[in-house]
Amino acid sequence: MKGSNLVTRAPADIGTQSASRVKIVITDVDGTLASFWDYFLPAIRDFLREISARLDTPVSDLAQDIGHIIDRRGTHEYPWLLEETSFAWKSFADKPDEFIEDFARPFWEALDSNREKYLRPFPKVLETFEELKRKGIKIVALSDAPDYMARIRNKQIFDGMLDAVYALQTVEPGEQDIYQPISLKNGRARVRSLHARASALKSQFISLPQTYEKPCPAGLDQILKDFDIFPQEAVYIGDSLSKDGLVAASRGMRFVWAHYGEQLPAEYEEIARFSLRPKGIEKTARQLPATLVAAVAARYDELLNHI
Repeated sequence: MKGSNLVTRAPADIGTQSASRVKIVITDVDGTLASFWDYFLPAIRDFLREISARLDTPVSDLAQDIGHIIDRRGTHEYPWLLEETSFAWKSFADKPDEFIEDFARPFWEALDSNREKYLRPFPKVLETFEELKRKGIKIVALSDAPDYMARIRNKQIFDGMLDAVYALQTVEPGEQDIYQPISLKNGRARVRSLHARASALKSQFISLPQTYEKPCPAGLDQILKDFDIFPQEAVYIGDSLSKDGLVAASRGMRFVWAHYGEQLPAEYEEIARFSLRPKGIEKTARQLPATLVAAVAARYDELLNHI
């Protein structure tokens, strides 16, 4: 669906809701408040180049291997992302500690360093938060990120500005899971470490079951219940039509499409959309009808036009 084909006028049934006072803004995080790609993609790019030379394996093969884990686990920051790959099992099944020291730990350290340097809010996000606060409007984040990463990212740039953050539980593979990492040790330690570093949050933090991943409306329903509001008293903003848009539409909530979150530099686009996307796995995302998009935002503060 192209942005040029989207109408910026709400349909009649949604438009009538604008007369109700907005009490809460529900916002996506990655691609809406800040760009996760700005720190993940440089780290994965450099890592792939390094291990390609060390293992004498094409970058494309390694990217596909990692891409399958991302696709299977539903997150780029799965704590056992590398330990579950076929190249880990092929070369290091009998020496997992060596793999952790030489590959897994350096990768996550590089990722954390990149996050601290490059994760920044999109233009006008913090100013918009301040204006919403002045208006007495609550701001709640609903994210599909694993909770241990949602916590540390919130701690870094948004803590205290968001009234609450809802994210998905970090669940390690069970004994019956046919896809097992060569070791759980480092991933467990990483989750514990980041939880400890983000333990004293000013924003309320709620971990949701993984089954609540958008566009499942259960997470949104939990927010409506917790804050005792009706859908017509909320505005939802997010960058994904197939996730954020659909979950908002499922409850008749006004949806502002953060179109700017879809834009990536050319090199990042190649890695994110092609290299890490498993070949042979085609997913057809449900699309949000254009008439259910209340507005298309080129910058986060355009949200204020719909309050």
